[in-house]
Amino acid sequence: SLERRRCLYLRTGRACCQMVEVLLAALILVCSSVSCGSAGGYTGLPALGGIYYYHYGGAYSGFSGADGERAQQLDQRFYLLKLPIARAAMAVGGCLLVFPCVLILVGVLRVPWHFPAWLLIECTLYIVIAVGTVPALYYFLHSLLSVYNSSVCKEREQLYQSKGYQGFWCSLHGAEIAAGLLGCMAAMAYLLSAGLAVRDYRTVHEQKQKPLQL
Repeated sequence: SLERRRCLYLRTGRACCQMVEVLLAALILVCSSVSCGSAGGYTGLPALGGIYYYHYGGAYSGFSGADGERAQQLDQRFYLLKLPIARAAMAVGGCLLVFPCVLILVGVLRVPWHFPAWLLIECTLYIVIAVGTVPALYYFLHSLLSVYNSSVCKEREQLYQSKGYQGFWCSLHGAEIAAGLLGCMAAMAYLLSAGLAVRDYRTVHEQKQKPLQL
């Protein structure tokens, strides 16, 4: 009977919302890692490495001499500018991934039933995270736009365009835009979870007031 009750929690609205939060956090983590591991365009294929560079023409096949060295330097500087932002986004995504997993475990162990005040604590945490997501998204996008508006990115873009290469524009790419949208969706999911936590607190409180009816 105890095992059945624990499994029933996974069918509740709060558990479903928490599983959606896990999915959103995982996607944010993936999108952030793409931004971290990609320098953009041809040089954003580190997994292919030498095979791509040397057997399929190479990232710098259109460059020669000083231009090739300059392109490599600009790629490295551009990557280092983006790296702290991407790592911070990955850290936040990792924390957001762990948090709902812990709450699912807490729900399966029926801690809210034995300690109803936990639901109010959970509600408070959700509201704090949802509110904190807004400035975090602003910082993430603002920092990326600052990198793309830097002289390094502009010079890099012009250098690659002069050789006919595309895909080196100084603008947000798909993974970074997706991370921002997923962050907004996660904030709405946290607010919904906060409301469900309050509702469940009232339900548990009412049921504990009527033990004979259980």
